Amino acid sequence: MESPKLSLHNPSRFICTVLFGLSAALWASPGWTQTTTSTSTSTSTVALMTTDFAITLQRLDGGTWVDLSITDAAIYLNQARCQCATKIRFLVQMAYASRSKLASLTTTGTNAKLYVGANCAGLNSLNVPYCADSAILGELDGLSTLSSNGSWAVETTVDKLFTGVGLACTDTLTTSIVLWIDTVGTISPDLTGSSAPSLAIKLDGTPPAAPSGVVVESGDDALDVSWTTEVIDNPDLAGYLVFCMQGDGLQVFNPSFYNNQYFTSQTLCAADIPATPTAGLITSAAGNTTAVEVEAPASFQNLDPAYLCSGLLHPSQFSVRLGALQGGIPYTVGVAAVDNSGNASPIQSGFVQVPSVVQVPDATAETTGGPRRTGCACHIAGLDRGAVPWGAMLALAVASRLRRRGKRHSR
Repeated sequence: MESPKLSLHNPSRFICTVLFGLSAALWASPGWTQTTTSTSTSTSTVALMTTDFAITLQRLDGGTWVDLSITDAAIYLNQARCQCATKIRFLVQMAYASRSKLASLTTTGTNAKLYVGANCAGLNSLNVPYCADSAILGELDGLSTLSSNGSWAVETTVDKLFTGVGLACTDTLTTSIVLWIDTVGTISPDLTGSSAPSLAIKLDGTPPAAPSGVVVESGDDALDVSWTTEVIDNPDLAGYLVFCMQGDGLQVFNPSFYNNQYFTSQTLCAADIPATPTAGLITSAAGNTTAVEVEAPASFQNLDPAYLCSGLLHPSQFSVRLGALQGGIPYTVGVAAVDNSGNASPIQSGFVQVPSVVQVPDATAETTGGPRRTGCACHIAGLDRGAVPWGAMLALAVASRLRRRGKRHSR
């Protein structure tokens, strides 16, 4: 049978055929119906996400900025660096794919801000974070530089972080560095709340509690030092340091023997600033020591490393023996606690004690039964009775050797 021919003279059959063909075409190629979904997907892909950014804390090392690890960054912002206004830098970085994403967004009239403070939702009409305790550290007009370079460096100083959140250099607070970025130009950030790129930081300007109950007792050419602490389980405590001086300000040991694991404004920037907050006298437990408690010398109060007499002692160690001292001469001793950020507790009390003189028997005491004398039994500078026999024996030995040498030559 011959197939019926399409003809405009049979309009109903023509219309049905056209509609059937169009339906088949749409079924075979559904891409047209997905156009709206594809646009939506494309839009979500272009939108910025928290993972598009990374914020790193950097420090100066010989004129070069170097990254601090997360562990080091958590303990770097301490009291001394706040007092010295130490330079630091925050580096905002983007991966290459993220840079392409940012470049595809509208950049006219856009900007970015980096601030310290709680994770604010945005800025008010005055371009100030809604959070009361926060401060802008840097601003970037236009985002083309960030998208082309992939990084944005914001230099500041440690003290600005403290003051930015309403702190003094002796306070402590855990807060954040937050990136505020606007790709639309509506003075409203793309990413808000917990989605905003941020870096958690700890501003640690408070030293640990000072040791109490300090006891200093005499030993043979040594001093036995012990102490107690108010807080036994303190995860922020790094350990203890013992300071000492001989007489009126004489250095005892070479401080290079010990690791300087604490920081003060005097050692860090030589500024005329108190190294630690003033505190009351640290008193020893009554009757536990024969040492005389005095106001700590200025070098102790300033935690001068020249007077270190120990390395950093473990937090669980509450005593140490200072050996190789000179007996019969007074020494002043002080003890400080150190936290993980390098803050050291103030030393306001010193303890004066005299090491015992080592008792050494001499020849006279052994032969006569008399009292033992102290010090070396062989006094070279001034011969006494204990030294005469040794001198005679030495002379006889020399004479005998010369006599044998003369006989050998006469042969």
